[in-house]
Amino acid sequence: MIAVTLLLAVILGAATWLVIHNAQRAVTEEMQASIALAGDLVDNTIRRDDDALAAARQLSDIGHLRHLCLSLIERGEASPRGCTNPESAGAPAWFAALTRPESLPERRLAVAPDYSMVILADPDDEIAEAWQDTRGLLALLIVFYLATIVVVYRLFGRALVPVRRIDAALARIEHGDYGIRLPRFSLPEFDGIAAQFNHMAATLDAAQRENRRLREHSLRIQEDERHNIARELHDELGQSLTAIRADAAGILSRGKKLPPGVAESAEAIAAVAGQIYDQTRLMMQRLRPPGLDELGLDAALENHVAGRQRSHRDVSFVYSGNDRLADIPTPIAIHVFRLVQEALTNALRHGRPAHIDISVTLGTDRLQVDVRDDGRGFDTDAYRPGLGLSGMAERIDLLGGHLQVDSRRRHGTRIQADIPLA
Repeated sequence: MIAVTLLLAVILGAATWLVIHNAQRAVTEEMQASIALAGDLVDNTIRRDDDALAAARQLSDIGHLRHLCLSLIERGEASPRGCTNPESAGAPAWFAALTRPESLPERRLAVAPDYSMVILADPDDEIAEAWQDTRGLLALLIVFYLATIVVVYRLFGRALVPVRRIDAALARIEHGDYGIRLPRFSLPEFDGIAAQFNHMAATLDAAQRENRRLREHSLRIQEDERHNIARELHDELGQSLTAIRADAAGILSRGKKLPPGVAESAEAIAAVAGQIYDQTRLMMQRLRPPGLDELGLDAALENHVAGRQRSHRDVSFVYSGNDRLADIPTPIAIHVFRLVQEALTNALRHGRPAHIDISVTLGTDRLQVDVRDDGRGFDTDAYRPGLGLSGMAERIDLLGGHLQVDSRRRHGTRIQADIPLA
């Protein structure tokens, strides 16, 4: 619009200059023609009269004529009296100043030894006529200039409506909404862009769906594998360790009948078997939350928080949940449990908090998870998310939810997740 406006302004300026230049040339030519004609007529009139001075006085008494001013001057006078470039009364001062000739043409005729008849051009009437002819054209040019700007602005505004729609659609693509599609446009250029955009969005949507399916399948395989390993540890290794401890107890039951050193070895075997069993239980708890499949999410989280409290006695843990969490399906429950598990691990490993609050709230159709601590915190703008936060975000994204991480240095960290139950 700036370029169009400047171009029209240049055209308007050039047209205005051309109109004024033509008017000035017309005034000059009219003045020269009038001077030439009037000079011949006055000269013939004076020469035919016996008393040339008297005839000249009569003509001088006429004074102003159209385009002319007649004056009789005596020798020594520089300019005629009463003919000193009067201002044009029929045109604006700026127009008169632009169209008035720089020097008015004049003609001097000797009447007597001491007198001369001066014919001086008077452009007033001609400038007024030029203004009458020019102002309509100038007004038309100005109206054309303004109307063109308005029309071009409106046309550009209507033509660029697709650009705004394309820009809004790109913004939604940027935020991950790959289901957006553009309509058909009347302009073929924009319609081609819309077709390419829709193809791109469809490709991204299909890729996102496939990626989501693969991630969900990968996590499901991972959780199934953890569940199987935990079951194998419980069924096979657990039974074997129990049998070893039973054999060691059987050996110790013989008492004094044992050879020297056997009782000590049996006690060592029982102790090592007990340690291995305890480590196995911890491994099974990390692989599969105890009670999640049988008692539900609330019991699993409560048991996990209690275990964290036993291993970190210098930190105060507060868990808030309810019995309704037991009704949450296992595919959702395992992701929520892993979210809380990873959040507590990050807080204890990096934040050094004194207090951690864990809240899991079940609404009518949504599940809210809130984990906050009073630890060291970090700058979210300068921090590059690690595998822990990325894994949490991936799990919540697979559930169709939203994860938000808020943190400031020395003001703790808060992790919030909003998950739809549908």
